[in-house]
Amino acid sequence: MDFTEKKNRLRVLLGASRVFQRKGYAKTRMEDFVEESKIGKKTLYEYYPNKEEILKATADYRQTKAAFKLRRIRNNPVMDFSKRFVRMRKELLDVCKPSHFALWKELQDQIPEIWRMVKSKRVQLIDTEIESLLEEGKKLGEFRADLRPDLFIMVLIACSDAIYKWEEEPTERRANISELDNIFLYGIIRRGKETLKSS
Repeated sequence: MDFTEKKNRLRVLLGASRVFQRKGYAKTRMEDFVEESKIGKKTLYEYYPNKEEILKATADYRQTKAAFKLRRIRNNPVMDFSKRFVRMRKELLDVCKPSHFALWKELQDQIPEIWRMVKSKRVQLIDTEIESLLEEGKKLGEFRADLRPDLFIMVLIACSDAIYKWEEEPTERRANISELDNIFLYGIIRRGKETLKSS
């Protein structure tokens, strides 16, 4: 794949991400990708034969990018564990937006095979990074030894989903998520430790 093709594919994926979040999966047409990415229709079809393939490629791109950011935070030698954990939580908060939850819900309800693929990729990439940091926290004595990373992730996603459904301003929503985060974290921090406060 040459540089021009890589650049064009990236334009399509970035544009597709915006289109899917704005219109949802069912209402999106191939013409929307052409308009959003400013790429020729013939070129688009050479890369991706239909919107299902574009959705798969977009999900893969976004999740790979998010996992890379989380991995960089987790492996940052300059920050201590507490700072890395807080930074990872903030990164996850920025990745998850109301439009994402609406799209996920649509996929889950209407196109379960694509939803399973997206979820499987998330587990493989993003959840793995979160689990690694949680396991490190257990080894360092920051978290309870009986903490189950899989349940932590499940509840974190459910809490974020619930808060994003509230009708409120983005700043209020962020404050509520931070508050819920603090309540939630109190249950996983080892008794007597207060090192994992949000900053």
